[in-house]
Amino acid sequence: MHVRLIPSIAGAVIVVSQLSNFVFAPALPEISRHFTIAPGTAQLLMTVFLAGYAAVQIVVGPLADSLGRRPVLIAGVLLLALGCAVSGLAPTMALLFAGIILQSLGAGILPTIGQAMIRDSQTQQRTMTILTRLGMALALASAVTPMIGTTLVGGLGWRGLFLAMAVAALALLPFSWISPETLSAPQLAAARASSPMEIALSGYRAALGQRRLVLYAIMIGCLTGAMTVFFTGAPFLFIHTLKVSVHAYGLWAFAAFLPFIAGAMAVPVLLKRKWLSLEDNILLGCGLAVAGTGFGWFASDWDPTPVLVLIGAGLFTFGLGIAVVLGKPAALLGITDRIAASTALITFLMTVLAAAISAVAGVVEAVAHVAIFGIMFASTAVAFAAALAAGRPARQAVAA
Repeated sequence: MHVRLIPSIAGAVIVVSQLSNFVFAPALPEISRHFTIAPGTAQLLMTVFLAGYAAVQIVVGPLADSLGRRPVLIAGVLLLALGCAVSGLAPTMALLFAGIILQSLGAGILPTIGQAMIRDSQTQQRTMTILTRLGMALALASAVTPMIGTTLVGGLGWRGLFLAMAVAALALLPFSWISPETLSAPQLAAARASSPMEIALSGYRAALGQRRLVLYAIMIGCLTGAMTVFFTGAPFLFIHTLKVSVHAYGLWAFAAFLPFIAGAMAVPVLLKRKWLSLEDNILLGCGLAVAGTGFGWFASDWDPTPVLVLIGAGLFTFGLGIAVVLGKPAALLGITDRIAASTALITFLMTVLAAAISAVAGVVEAVAHVAIFGIMFASTAVAFAAALAAGRPARQAVAA
């Protein structure tokens, strides 16, 4: 298979993984009613998903660096499909949680392998370009996810939503099966000469030594955590608190994420015009995210309405589109060895932070806009500080 097809296959598995992350959020109120559980308990499904998503990163990087990308990719697709099927057929909350765990493991494998395949097969500059374009596609996927979720829940119910996701995951299997191995034969031979533990330790030791990588991973994690709080809390906020219908909520959620697409689409323009450096563009995105959550928090105390919530959320997602799309390629710049381990470390750190932030929201049952925007503001403020620290060496080099 020609190397030019690798980004397409990798992009497809990453986008499907992204859709599986949040597409079931609109089903949480229905799941809560079906099993007669508190909203906070239903929100913990997302926390469990993020925990599994993070946990699998500990092993997926070393496995992909030792066994190769292709077998791990196929395993990820099968796990995602199986988890969605179990969730859709689950007669009890215990089995639903089990299905979510399997789903999270598969969803966690796919983006790490997809990005490693792109980095293996492309030059550093080409990788930056592809990942930036992929970030724009993910922005669109994130924006339409609430509408897809609400449409599937409205037409098929929450069980039908999970089963539809299982079908989508299985559709990836033929492409994963014919995908070429992007890790070179010498790299595979060298990796197989070492034990899995040695590969894991050396890979993560090297990745953790990259200060820029770690700081940008923290930034992405905090921004993703803020987005998770909004995604999981928004159905309860709009439907229960602001009395918006289920179908209307999908439109409000889509409107809130349209600026995310705009922010992602602004990235190529910002890079081409070179008004700001790469690091300062990321900082700009974080600053806008802080401003949006701050406005949402203030508006919530003043006069909570769907329009004011939308303004705060829109400013937040616009900044998110800039910072997240640029953040991961910026973190991977200069990484030439143990690529899967480095990619997995970014995903692990960002997902652990997102899960922790989501857990805080679930424990306090942050189903009101005040709690939502308060947690989001704290998360984005930490993200801004991490981005500032990550870009400091580059700014100092320019000043010198």
